[in-house]
Amino acid sequence: MAVQPQVTTNDMLLMVRTALAGGGITVGIEETFAPYLARGELVTLLDRFLPPFPGFFLYFPDRRNQPPKLRALIEHVRRFRKVG
Repeated sequence: MAVQPQVTTNDMLLMVRTALAGGGITVGIEETFAPYLARGELVTLLDRFLPPFPGFFLYFPDRRNQPPKLRALIEHVRRFRKVG
C-alpha cells in the first residue's frame, strides 16, 4: 500500500494511533510501543539497523547559583535514575 500523506509530529499518542489505524511506519521510544508489540497489534521493522538506546544524558554547569528550575530538573532526573 502506498501512503501519500505524510504526518510529522512529536505527539507519541498520535503516532501510535496512526500506526494502529494502518497509517504506515512510525518511529519512537521502545517503551511507548511495548504494550502494542506485546499484544501483537504492532510489529517491529528494521530491528537490525536500530542500535540500543542507553538513555538520555544530562549535562549542566556545576556551579553554586543554578537557577531553581534547573536545580529541580537535575534532582528529578537523579531520583528517576535511582528508581528506574
